[in-house]
Amino acid sequence: MLAYKDVCTIGTGLILISSSFIMGVFYANQTYDYHLLFGQNIDQSHFDNSLRHYQTLYDTASPVLGGLGFISVLGLIGCLIKIYKPNPDLQMFEYASMIMFVVGICLFITNIKTGIESSVSGNWGEVTENQGLAVIASSNILLLMVFIGVVVLQAGLWYSNWEHQQRLAKFYAEETAAPAEAQPTEGKKEK
Repeated sequence: MLAYKDVCTIGTGLILISSSFIMGVFYANQTYDYHLLFGQNIDQSHFDNSLRHYQTLYDTASPVLGGLGFISVLGLIGCLIKIYKPNPDLQMFEYASMIMFVVGICLFITNIKTGIESSVSGNWGEVTENQGLAVIASSNILLLMVFIGVVVLQAGLWYSNWEHQQRLAKFYAEETAAPAEAQPTEGKKEK
């Protein structure tokens, strides 16, 4: 049977795989988003290309969206595994990782999904079409930054655990060596 430490390793793997997959999906939008937000010589054709791109994304097949949802749920399961019995010294990092993961999913549902729907309906609310496309672009970048934060937190947690195990191994080695060194000294004093 697996120990909780082994299950935590699986949880970390689920979080990293899920975060990496989600970042890859939304990084693909940077072909269009980068021009809208950071382009030097931007013109209406960039906005038109972005609009067509998001209108095409609106027609994404249900199984593809289901796959994205499944991957997201796997990441959430990994987060839940890790906060079941968190290390008291590192539990705030585990909670922060889960909160960031949930924030990323909420960002997709509230900003990106709504923006994609607006690209088809033409109902942009109180902003113009170009401003709405820029909001989708900036939301994609924010989502990428959130999931990069999740990956960085998980890497930091892994390093903290690894470094802690190294210090424990060194401490136990010194403790084991200390009685062995003390015995010959005591024998010399008795003579």
